[in-house]
Amino acid sequence: MIENVGIPVPGETMMIAASVLAATGRLDPYLVIASGTTGAIIGDNAGYWIGRIGGRKLLTRVSQKFPSADRGIKTTEKFFQTYGGITVLLARFVAGVRIFAGPLAGISMMDFKRFFFFNTVGAITWAGVLVFGIMNLGAMYTKYIKDYENASVIICGLFFVLLILITFRMIQKMRDR
Repeated sequence: MIENVGIPVPGETMMIAASVLAATGRLDPYLVIASGTTGAIIGDNAGYWIGRIGGRKLLTRVSQKFPSADRGIKTTEKFFQTYGGITVLLARFVAGVRIFAGPLAGISMMDFKRFFFFNTVGAITWAGVLVFGIMNLGAMYTKYIKDYENASVIICGLFFVLLILITFRMIQKMRDR
């Protein structure tokens, strides 16, 4: 939720950790999706309203100090008026961009109903893809390790022996000098 307000915190890390716990059976994946979705929606809506109420004033101050910023503000507004919905939806999947989607949509005066719809669809999709994607990756990883456990132990053992031999060889060369 905090990440989606516009504050850069590792929100996705929490979702990944919760997804791993869901994959191990310690958490219900549907509750993880519901929690992630709810936090994302609440956070983005708060970011939207922060941008809508106070973002314009802040950007006006910035553009007074940096006149070229005014052009960027106008471009962003036009962009959100044209592509705001799909931008909000797709921004959900891009770390770093996600935290700015809500505030920028608010600053750009994007219609709230439209924002809310695309934000909700994006949050549900993002949380579901993240949770089930990580759970499936975890299942594949577990299967892979199980199938090749003996081979990986042998390879690691051979690598360790090789490392010891190289170390002794280097020590021997240093003594010979």
